[in-house]
Amino acid sequence: MTRAITSAAVIGAGTMGAAIAALLANVGLEVLLLDVVPQQLTAEETEKGLTLEDAAVRNRLVQAGFERACRAKPAAFVDEAAQQHITLGNVEDDLTKLAEVDWIIEAIIEQLPAKRALMAQIEAVRRPGSYVSSNSSGLPMADIAAECGTNFKRHFLGTHFFNPPRYLKLLELIPTAETDPAVTQAVAQFAADTLGKGNVTCRDTPNFIGNRLYTFNYSFAVSHALEYGYTVAEVDALTGPLLGRPKTATFRLLDLIGIDIVTHMTHNLVDRIPEDPYQVTLQDPKLNQLLDIVMERRWLGNKTDQGFYKKLPDINERLTLSLNVDQLDYITPETPTFPAVEAVRDIEDLGRRVTALLDERWKGDRGAEFVCSVLSFELAYAASSAPHIAYNLKSIDDTMRWGFAYQAGPFELWDKLGVATMAELIESHNLPVAFWVHEMLTAGFTHFYKTIDGQRAYYDWDTKMYQLPTELKLD
Repeated sequence: MTRAITSAAVIGAGTMGAAIAALLANVGLEVLLLDVVPQQLTAEETEKGLTLEDAAVRNRLVQAGFERACRAKPAAFVDEAAQQHITLGNVEDDLTKLAEVDWIIEAIIEQLPAKRALMAQIEAVRRPGSYVSSNSSGLPMADIAAECGTNFKRHFLGTHFFNPPRYLKLLELIPTAETDPAVTQAVAQFAADTLGKGNVTCRDTPNFIGNRLYTFNYSFAVSHALEYGYTVAEVDALTGPLLGRPKTATFRLLDLIGIDIVTHMTHNLVDRIPEDPYQVTLQDPKLNQLLDIVMERRWLGNKTDQGFYKKLPDINERLTLSLNVDQLDYITPETPTFPAVEAVRDIEDLGRRVTALLDERWKGDRGAEFVCSVLSFELAYAASSAPHIAYNLKSIDDTMRWGFAYQAGPFELWDKLGVATMAELIESHNLPVAFWVHEMLTAGFTHFYKTIDGQRAYYDWDTKMYQLPTELKLD
């Protein structure tokens, strides 16, 4: 029997944990927000005569995380009244309170030993029927819960929110082989009906769907830029709104997410997917050398006011300088101009615009060549990885639209450009087209999507037929 969700707890008051707590409080849930107890006093606490046993000290970290969420831009809370639904505490003094809530969400550091240790603590105090989930961005869920008992595993799954969770629609649900399907359905229903989320059910593979595709896509784009001499500004001019994507494009998005976080996600994949034939993309020496230098110099992006872009003090401009990746100094970027891009820029329809950009007459244009290479790689990798990370191709497209604000996911865009045409283009770049795509084309299916009885059906690589979307497919 599943449990209705009327209360929740979030463990970890960092950027994501506090924002998730705010999301839940915004819909009226009473939320317990916990973090660890500090091990040292600050100078200010010492001056006040406080000790490590004082409540103000023991809740200092959770208080700081909550206050950051209250000041967040864009706003994490809908109003001050929502903030009143949050109760603060710490994992030493208040862990037993987890027995009072319906849903416990873990959002601590991305380290497996730490997560396993916390799961053992949660298991000791939770109610047997309560739901437990992890907001890990890439660690396999089965590994996180591996040392827990049967009842815990039946009620445990991954719930990967995307930042900022109040504004991004995507929620990746990652059940394990031992998760009760009814539990997955209950959490999915609550997320859709109460939180307004677009749910995507992922296979329990490293980095799931969104971060798996993103890591490979940014790695290829940056590596290709380094190999062929494209500037930071040029890459962002070619991989943003031109392709139906946000202005953050490639390098601005790296700065926004945090180069340290992205580097961690990349290393997580390298270590965990040795069977992936595209893994060499993540190991490009030039890419990793650049990331190592940027990390060493603590040019981590927006959080340090410099990464691939740099903000100058006393100048009221958000992005003033861009990094010269060859000289490793900052320059005032010139507005990139490519004849092919200028020729197609005013075409409103995404499919027609990109089709025109990829036209043979623009062969040799640096802008068109970069887009052609990037799209060939992205579509090839999406098709290659899809059956291993998702239950259907619609999940891939939903993930990129809801989590990364793409106008069209990879298979939706591929449909607009012509499946057979792009398959030939991909192969002309010495990239293999997934067998299931060739199989689909050979069988006479010319599109990934088709309208059936007024509904959009997708091609299913298992049944080799078009299928209408279902709530959850977990086999």
